[in-house]
Amino acid sequence: MPTEPMPGAGATPTAEELLTSINELCEAYALARSTRALAQHAETPAEYDNLTARAEHWELSVRTRFDALADTVEAAFPRGARIEAFLPVRVLPNGHVEIHARDQHTRPVVLALSGPEAVTVGVHLTAYAAIGLDRTGTKVDRVLPPMITDPPPATTTDARPGGPAALMTAGPAAPARGVATAPAGHRRHA
Repeated sequence: MPTEPMPGAGATPTAEELLTSINELCEAYALARSTRALAQHAETPAEYDNLTARAEHWELSVRTRFDALADTVEAAFPRGARIEAFLPVRVLPNGHVEIHARDQHTRPVVLALSGPEAVTVGVHLTAYAAIGLDRTGTKVDRVLPPMITDPPPATTTDARPGGPAALMTAGPAAPARGVATAPAGHRRHA
């Protein structure tokens, strides 16, 4: 009964090594089940004891092979794939941009771009998205957020609350320094 680790233990196994280990596990499992079934149909106590001992041998082999295979698979393909704590795109302190994605085999891929490269990729993605939407009959203006058509509310005052200007006017006090106030009738158009 082999109890040595899988070939290439410690390193990522090749697909062929992994398939060989899976086939050996399946063969040991089939032998354990069939030998256990044969033991149930034994005609003599000696034959029953012999087949039961063989079945126990193969069952032990199955457990050993399964444990080795599970350790290898978990080392090669770790569990716990999670949603990233940050957005799939983030800006790094050095001005570069990281894009986090997964390939067709769900392996994580990180693409690091400089600022100009990120802008170029963004422009191309936007253009290709617009082309794709147009080809499906969706108009781009339906998926874009609404634009604000009124001038921006940039009204601020330099007067201190309760200062001389506030004392001379009747009515509510002027807003605090640096607080923007929206002009009357300002609305966001959809």
